[in-house]
Amino acid sequence: MGDASWAAAMQLNRFDLNLLVALDALLREKSVTRAAERVYISQPAMSGALQRLREFFDDQLLVRIGRDMELTPRAQSLIQPVREILLLTQSTLELQPTFEPATTSRSFTLVMSDYCLLVFLSFALRRLAIEAPGVQINVEPLDASTLARLESGDVDLCLIPSNARILGQLELGGVMQQSPLFTDQWTCVVSADHPSVHDELTLEQYFALPHAFARFGGSTVTLEQLTLHRLAREVRVAATAPGFVSAIFLLPGTSMVATVQERLARAMAHMVPIRVLKPPLELPLLQEAMVWHERNALDPGHLWLRRFFADVAASLSIG
Repeated sequence: MGDASWAAAMQLNRFDLNLLVALDALLREKSVTRAAERVYISQPAMSGALQRLREFFDDQLLVRIGRDMELTPRAQSLIQPVREILLLTQSTLELQPTFEPATTSRSFTLVMSDYCLLVFLSFALRRLAIEAPGVQINVEPLDASTLARLESGDVDLCLIPSNARILGQLELGGVMQQSPLFTDQWTCVVSADHPSVHDELTLEQYFALPHAFARFGGSTVTLEQLTLHRLAREVRVAATAPGFVSAIFLLPGTSMVATVQERLARAMAHMVPIRVLKPPLELPLLQEAMVWHERNALDPGHLWLRRFFADVAASLSIG
């Protein structure tokens, strides 16, 4: 054994690997109390773990600045490596050579917009109940932290637009992989009894009318907002909602207009008194995609889920 290998083995012998879970929780929560709650141990036990970690790394790791606890530079440098070690360990222990959807029980955490949930996942779940009754799907909302949650392993799969600029980024990043799922057109919707818009929405009306926008927090935007930015045009935003579905519910009885996906507008028109109209400006095609971290690329369960979703999209003539 070489000197480097011997030194590494000695370091490993000195470190209690059970402390990695506590270290990950402390790095993520920056609080002894919240870290203890995250891993379901007592606060004194977490305090003891922090003291042992400080001794091993010869660093305070967490220091008090004012009323808050902050990570030291050494602790900052440990965030990603420690998380990756735990995720790889977990995936190795959970990895099965095959995935049998009819008999296997497994939980997947997905991120998607309310639009995607309504026009796609609702149909997928009907098939899932028959083909994979032991699979549980947990849906979390799309927001500015989506890709960070995917990278940290808190999320298994994202169903999001393929344009990374929508999430405030130029690109998804080298560790992220994606595959197209389905496409959709954009359409404008107004109240069915709109006072000035009838069978057609003109460009002049579009820019003059108040708008209802869907906002997902942080730096996230919609393709409509990106298009307006590219055209150097602005509209007056009269109301915002936490999603496209709720934005539609704001319209009845008002003079507002909203720009939403056509599949969603057609579905909602049966439930809400709205009129669906062709947009008076050219908006790019919406490409909804599946996005996952490369660590899950070859996991049999993930492979099956992605193929299942692709098959559902094809069977619904979504493409």
